[in-house]
Amino acid sequence: MTEIIRGPVGAPFDGCDFVVRLDEARRGTDVRILQLTDLQFIDVSQERGHPGKENPPDALEREVCDHIRSLAAQCRPDLIILTGDVVYGMFDDSGRVLDAICRLMDSLGIPWAPVFGNHDNECWRGVAWQCERIAASRFSLFRRGTVTGSGNYTVGVACGDELVRVLYMTCSNGGGNERDPEVVGQPGIYPDQARRIRDSAARIEAAQGRPVPAFMAFHIPVREFVTAAEAAGYRTKERPLFRIGVDVPAREGDFGAWDEDVGYVLDTEFDFPALLRACRIDGVFAGHYHKITASILWEGVRWTFGLKTGTCDYHPTHTGGTLITVRDGAFTVLHVPSLL
Repeated sequence: MTEIIRGPVGAPFDGCDFVVRLDEARRGTDVRILQLTDLQFIDVSQERGHPGKENPPDALEREVCDHIRSLAAQCRPDLIILTGDVVYGMFDDSGRVLDAICRLMDSLGIPWAPVFGNHDNECWRGVAWQCERIAASRFSLFRRGTVTGSGNYTVGVACGDELVRVLYMTCSNGGGNERDPEVVGQPGIYPDQARRIRDSAARIEAAQGRPVPAFMAFHIPVREFVTAAEAAGYRTKERPLFRIGVDVPAREGDFGAWDEDVGYVLDTEFDFPALLRACRIDGVFAGHYHKITASILWEGVRWTFGLKTGTCDYHPTHTGGTLITVRDGAFTVLHVPSLL
């Protein structure tokens, strides 16, 4: 049986905003976390400047919802994380698509935790309404927080009273919505966000009596994703695109493709690798680039681009999700194509 504990969370889970508490009998078994990313449903009936268009009646089901149901049935996750661009905001000014996706996610009966992407921030209904709608969902784990961005919070996964993993869900900001002054238009992970993570990690360690291994999830990748690909010898000036295990030999269990140019990554105003080391973060998960699915181990951290979920906007040959399996402190990562 899974219990969702919502904050304020005290001992033994101090430092977490939410806890997904699994039955004590699950101790030592696999904990499954499913990453979905870049759903980006394009509702042409809401396209700005082009009124009167109509979507096919089953467009949302066919291009997004059915894929999510397929992945949930295949992976049977204990937790689902969504790493941004849940909606294509400029095609959802009414909020209808976000509302439909919230209802779909709740219908799965699985705890789900989203972060905002740059396209989520485009919706003219505004991030305050979006945050309230997500937070009101029965199975959602979401808190807007008080630092930069539209959602920064910590999720713990526990067996009984023992945390087995922590997830630092982080807003990478960015996106254009001139009507909403609450949107942080300049993409980035800011120093106050880093301080929040450090504070949470310290409180969690004190409450649990030990450091707890952690993941970090956000939308737009930081520069270290590119550095990892270059340090591994996969990405070079002469070979900017590659497929691990096809164009270049795989190392350290790496896999995936780098099938598009990286036009923009985040340079943080603080030492990002130092933050990861201090907070025991050994896995970082992002989205944003639909045709990059690489997962690369570098400096003791696995840097993973999630497999794009659904067929809206441009996408790779296979779409689906990314299954993270945690057991005894270690974890594995696997892209899982939708069966549709």
